[in-house]
Amino acid sequence: MKGKVVEILYTDVCPFWKDTLKTINEIIKELNITVAVKKTRIANEEEAKNNRFPGSPTVRINGVDVDPIAKETEGYIGCRIYNFKEKPTNTHPNK
Repeated sequence: MKGKVVEILYTDVCPFWKDTLKTINEIIKELNITVAVKKTRIANEEEAKNNRFPGSPTVRINGVDVDPIAKETEGYIGCRIYNFKEKPTNTHPNK
């Protein structure tokens, strides 16, 4: 795939990835840009380790995490917490 690729890595354990995917699609539509959106399901600890997965959902643009302070891990299966306006959240900040 050429150009920008937005990848969302997720687990079935954490439902928040669906809201994140919806937000990504809304932003793409609002900005009227063309990007490839790739969904990567992380099913087990081995896949988490291979993808250096810090938790669900993880969003990367061209392989770079959208959270500048994020640390890739050796593998983790579970929900990920982001900071939005200095408050922890695991869902869309407007909800």
